Amino acid sequence: MSGRTGVIGKWWPTTQSLDLVEGSAEHVAAAVEIEVRRFVNDTPVSGSWTTVPDLDAAFLIPAVFTNVPTHYLVLPTHSRWTVLWNNSFLCDGYDSLCWCLTENHGLTTMHWFAHDEWTTMQSGAGFTHRRREGAQVMERSVYCAQEDKRWQFHAAGTPLAEESLEQYSAPRKRDRLNEASMIGLLHRLDADPWIDGFYAVPERKIFVLQRLEIPTTIAVHTREDVLRRGRANGSS
Repeated sequence: MSGRTGVIGKWWPTTQSLDLVEGSAEHVAAAVEIEVRRFVNDTPVSGSWTTVPDLDAAFLIPAVFTNVPTHYLVLPTHSRWTVLWNNSFLCDGYDSLCWCLTENHGLTTMHWFAHDEWTTMQSGAGFTHRRREGAQVMERSVYCAQEDKRWQFHAAGTPLAEESLEQYSAPRKRDRLNEASMIGLLHRLDADPWIDGFYAVPERKIFVLQRLEIPTTIAVHTREDVLRRGRANGSS
């Protein structure tokens, strides 16, 4: 499991992507609320700060999982990063939200995913790091994933100083980026999102943004159905 522990492992595969935004939880929450309200147009949205006893209680807030998120959690940490989590049963983060947070609010973001086994998608890992310089978004992305019987590897943009570039030359494409190397990269960026102690709960409040109405066009899965995928792949 390459470092997945405690609550993070219990909630697998919903924790295979935990987007990172550089900035205080308060600053990030304000920007997330602006963007989500813009995304959903006239759909009623409620945002509030709440104290939870632990990370498990935070993930329990949405009663169901949907293909399009209806709950967005902004989680404070013990570092310069804030973590975003949502209740999409696709469990793939929210890359377009990260783009908008960088483009419209100047926030540095790290959208990433990593799962060595098949979960909601075929095995793979990847990240897109974005920061804004003036009016321009500077983007670095690396992708290594299984596409049916073949593995694909792509890299674009200027490498981050924290990357281990030599690993990208591994003979087998699947070895060029995986759970362990992704978590290693995040650690060098001062982020440990797969360690429960990284999160500053319950000492700090979390921000919960909720769509108050679920359109009939949105598909709904139970929490148990989503987590069963994690148990099937050996998560604790």
